[in-house]
Amino acid sequence: MKQRALSALTAFLFCITALAAVVYGVGTSPRLMQSLMLRTAPSETTMFPEEQYGAVTQMMTDYLKGHGDFQLIFQMDGIAYNAFNEREQSHMADVQGLFRLCRILALCGAVLTLICWFFARKQPFFWRTVRRTVCIVLAFVVLIALLAMVDFDRLFILFHQIAFTNNLWLLNPHTDLLIRLMPTQLFIDYALIIGMIWAAMLGILLIIATVKLRNQQ
Repeated sequence: MKQRALSALTAFLFCITALAAVVYGVGTSPRLMQSLMLRTAPSETTMFPEEQYGAVTQMMTDYLKGHGDFQLIFQMDGIAYNAFNEREQSHMADVQGLFRLCRILALCGAVLTLICWFFARKQPFFWRTVRRTVCIVLAFVVLIALLAMVDFDRLFILFHQIAFTNNLWLLNPHTDLLIRLMPTQLFIDYALIIGMIWAAMLGILLIIATVKLRNQQ
């Protein structure tokens, strides 16, 4: 019984580790952020110079990695402006903390997954338990995806209420550039990309488990 639990834990740790790694990798990619931002928040709607999108996404992704401050000074008509106010900076400090947590989960999870795998891998029911656990996780992901398709906004708000202990994420598009640069559609696109990459990784694990089980027969 303990060995079955260890096998299930190995698979679950892999799922969590993979998700944390994908979120961190996708969320800190400046090229991807710039591409999505230009498509979902063009300059004519944000009133932010298009030539500054590269600089602002580089600054944002560097900040999420733990480098530098969350601020960009840009010029319009010869006048220098700070792109972000104190409320936006405070909110992004909280977001940076979430990405730091993702990095820690990815690194620690990888180590724990390897340790669990080392002790559980020789059990005859290991791959069967792994496949069953991954299928349960995928079923949960499908449920979340269906809920997102029905009402993404409500799910998005619920995530913020769980992830943050303040209301700094409630930004005003009339006064806060951050919410104009990162509208809901941008997060929908991010969720799709992260979900597809993560599901592909779990799918690969399912294929490996199935092949291993067939070889054991």
